[in-house]
Amino acid sequence: MGRSRQRRGPLAPDPEIWSAFGHGPGLREVLEDFYTRVFEDEKLAPFFLHTNRAWVVDKQFSFLRSIFTGEPGYFGMRPRNAHHWMVISDELFDYRESLMEDCLRRYGLAAHLIERVRSVDEVFRKQIIKQAAIPLKMHGVEKPAEGYDTMVMPLGTLCDECGGQVSVGEIVSYHVRTGQTYCAACRPAEVREPATLSSS
Repeated sequence: MGRSRQRRGPLAPDPEIWSAFGHGPGLREVLEDFYTRVFEDEKLAPFFLHTNRAWVVDKQFSFLRSIFTGEPGYFGMRPRNAHHWMVISDELFDYRESLMEDCLRRYGLAAHLIERVRSVDEVFRKQIIKQAAIPLKMHGVEKPAEGYDTMVMPLGTLCDECGGQVSVGEIVSYHVRTGQTYCAACRPAEVREPATLSSS
């Protein structure tokens, strides 16, 4: 049993929600609806200019699945790092939440379950709301705001470009602001050669 099974409060596993989502398909349906609207929304779309909608849906699905089921499976960044460069006000956060609530209601999720889904987002409000961008931190080290760097993966993950699996110990490239991670085959041309990395 991993640490995710020991979560309490809004982040504790919630079998009732997972069942209401049909053990997965319903959650994906809601996220497809939500991000289709987000990518067309003048307030929210600017945060996704360099992002693929299908990629965002997959990432959010795996993140929420890991919370609702208590099972591992999410390999992306935590909300603090994923949103570190986004300047988001309480009003914009509330706007996003109202859009998500409408999608959950359209799906037919019961009111008490909508509140529980919303409570998950509220856990991360303080990490996301900010008046200015904050540095991306990787293993406790602050990174510059732009450009790419390389690292040896301490955990398994997925390439944000092709969706392929990246194993522990593989060298990946990542954008220091957005944190998007690339396998060797998808490495952006401007990334320095991984051979310059030290294995220590």
